[in-house]
Parts: sequence; structure tokens; C-alpha cells
Amino acid sequence: MKNMNFYIATAIVSLILVVATAFLMTAPDEPIRQAGMYLPLFFGAIGTWAATKAGLLELDYEEHRMKRSAHHAV
Repeated sequence: MKNMNFYIATAIVSLILVVATAFLMTAPDEPIRQAGMYLPLFFGAIGTWAATKAGLLELDYEEHRMKRSAHHAV
């Protein structure tokens, strides 16, 4: 369970960073605008990976819990 909480926290922080870096697209300097186009994609990819990993860990946890309950019922 501890790893799943880490992935959920990573997904939330990445979402916040996507929103924060999206405002860089309105910057007056060209290099900062360039970073504002790529950084949200980068943080979005990290957030998607972390959310997917947390979901898969939750499915695995539920599967093991169901097997354990079925085993004890027999």
C-alpha cells in the first residue's frame, strides 16, 4: 500500500506542475515560451505514468485480497 500512495502523490504533484508550467506559454521571452510548450507535456507524461501505476497496484491488491478471502472460505 505504501508504494501506491507514493504514485498517487506523484500524479497529484505532476498535475499541479502541468498547470503551473502552462502559464510559461504567455511569457515575453522566446526561450521561456519554448520551455512552456514542452514542460507541461513532460509533467503530464510523468503524471499519467504515476496514475497508471497506482491503478495497476490497486487492481493487484484487490486481486490478492480476493484470493485470500476465497482461500479462507474453503
